[in-house]
Amino acid sequence: MNILVVENDLPTRKLLLGWLQEWNHKVATADNGPHAVALLEQRDFDLVLSNWIVSELDELALCRRIRENPSPTYCYIILYTLKPGELDFVAGMDAGADDFISIPLEAGRLQVRLRAAERILTLRQELAEQNASLNRLNEKLGAAYKTIQSDLQAASALQTGLMPKISEVHPSFRLDWMVLPSSFLAGDNLNYFMMQERYLIFYQLDVAGHGIPSALLSVTLNHLLSPQPGSPMVRFDPHLELKRIVPPVDVVSELNRRFQPQGDGYFTMIYGVLDTQTREVRFCQAGHPIPLQISGDGSISPIGNGGFPVGLWPDMTYEETTTILNPGDRLLLYTDGVLECSNPEGVPYSMDHLKKLLQQTTGLSTREALEAVQEDLERWCGGKNFPDDVSMLIIESK
Repeated sequence: MNILVVENDLPTRKLLLGWLQEWNHKVATADNGPHAVALLEQRDFDLVLSNWIVSELDELALCRRIRENPSPTYCYIILYTLKPGELDFVAGMDAGADDFISIPLEAGRLQVRLRAAERILTLRQELAEQNASLNRLNEKLGAAYKTIQSDLQAASALQTGLMPKISEVHPSFRLDWMVLPSSFLAGDNLNYFMMQERYLIFYQLDVAGHGIPSALLSVTLNHLLSPQPGSPMVRFDPHLELKRIVPPVDVVSELNRRFQPQGDGYFTMIYGVLDTQTREVRFCQAGHPIPLQISGDGSISPIGNGGFPVGLWPDMTYEETTTILNPGDRLLLYTDGVLECSNPEGVPYSMDHLKKLLQQTTGLSTREALEAVQEDLERWCGGKNFPDDVSMLIIESK
């Protein structure tokens, strides 16, 4: 160890110097307090071996100076005395001393104390190195977390960019939507668009699970359910050179065939076709919550019968539901995240509660109605942290 001996008495100082050098320690000596302080300011010592009383310094002042101005490495302090009854252990520990040696001052006793000090200093050094390693690791983890967070935010913006941009897709109908992810990325997805200037295609889906895997499948389905070659929603007739719209049941059945087996990656959905001339809505419901039809007078009727999720069982058969959206009617699609919202007491948001709120919003615009539902859900949950993704789609017949 690198040791500083602080001793006024020359014979004692030489005695300690001889012992320590014999034990292969590097030793510096100081004959008074100011000299010791000067050496401590110039270099670091592993251990200070000091007389209880140091000339030209108040009692225990050297200990206090060492502790008030710590070096990068810990300095172990051993105090000793050559006079009986001089040591005050409580005052010494309070000033920062680590160990004490009382008379007689013997080589064997000192050597044992130095070995104990060396073990403690070694443990401190190992702990410091471990802490430094952990700090470096934490810095790397922090940087990685920031990168992941930035990537997730970019992915979230990209996912949001895939959502519908306009509400007035047809003069006789208005659509509005809301998606509230439970994390950065959502497993919920929806879209709508016109085909052949007459048919309004719409869908809403909810991929099981949360996070990146669900979001990736959700984006894949969003890409697949668009009017392009290879999509299950259209068939190209080479004789007539036009795209024929596939019935909703066939679209969902084809998706179930393509996404087998999915295990935890199954999804629920509603896929529908609205004939803007007849106002007839045909849709297939696959394990998705039953849509609500809201008439102009505020009455609400469930439309549909459930069905099975997509991607669980092969050769599953699905059914089609038909309804008419008369002027003033609305059709509400929603995911099960709405009814899974619970208040602080654990009571879930009920269907009756949702229906009552929807009746109160019949005089509002579709956007205002969705905002009212969002505010009510946040009020019910006590915040914006939902246990599952929440999404809603409203189709209003003008």
